[in-house]
Amino acid sequence: MLARALYQFVLERYHPGLYLMLEPCAGDGAFFKLMPYGSLACDIDAKYPGVILSDFFAIMVQSERPVMTIGNPPFGRNASLAVDFFNHAATMSDVIAFVLPRSFRKRSVQNRLHRNFHLVHEKIVEGYAFLFMGKPCNVPVVFQIWEYRDDERRLHNVKTSHPDFKFVASDESTTSDKPDFAIQRVGARAGDIHHDFSKSKNAHYFIHVVDRSPENVAYVERIMGSLNFAKMVRNVAGNPSLAKSEIVELYTAARKT
Repeated sequence: MLARALYQFVLERYHPGLYLMLEPCAGDGAFFKLMPYGSLACDIDAKYPGVILSDFFAIMVQSERPVMTIGNPPFGRNASLAVDFFNHAATMSDVIAFVLPRSFRKRSVQNRLHRNFHLVHEKIVEGYAFLFMGKPCNVPVVFQIWEYRDDERRLHNVKTSHPDFKFVASDESTTSDKPDFAIQRVGARAGDIHHDFSKSKNAHYFIHVVDRSPENVAYVERIMGSLNFAKMVRNVAGNPSLAKSEIVELYTAARKT
């Protein structure tokens, strides 16, 4: 059902007859069975008629028509396999339409992708859309469509620091760098701000405000408290989490307004 809905999303934007369509890591041919006659699919464990028994990284498709690569690649640790699949697809594709871990919405991950490809369409996949051991499971994913262009896209400027504040180790820091508040880094309450410095050091960021005037400390914490961390913490493949760069990005944007 998911593949059919996402394939329809593609058809609303592209005419399949204009492309040679390819599904890598096709398995049971979720997308391949929907594609036009003459399309290609491969997998090291092919389970559907017509799927070529081959490692995707060992093939290079050449066609007089533009190539559209569409599928659901394996994710790997920290999206490493998904990045590798994307970048190999980029060597022979004009359009890449992949089901990806939601971490592909992060600027740091996008900076790892072939720079001639530009994100043009995106659809968040909600709900229990996947099966695990025969039972529905909720996997945070996004369906993205990227197009090749002659011009390289600019890399995102990913910053992990800001002159207004510092990330410090914990409440055991030196006296001059003791934290003023904490931000939960991971878990269902990621993005929550509090002052309980006994909380897990691995699950929290401890924030020290540089300008020590009471008014400024309160000002920085007030801005932090107004930030919409919720839109960031779900951009992961698993447990909700917040990166330093995302805190800096949102704070910088709010500081300018």
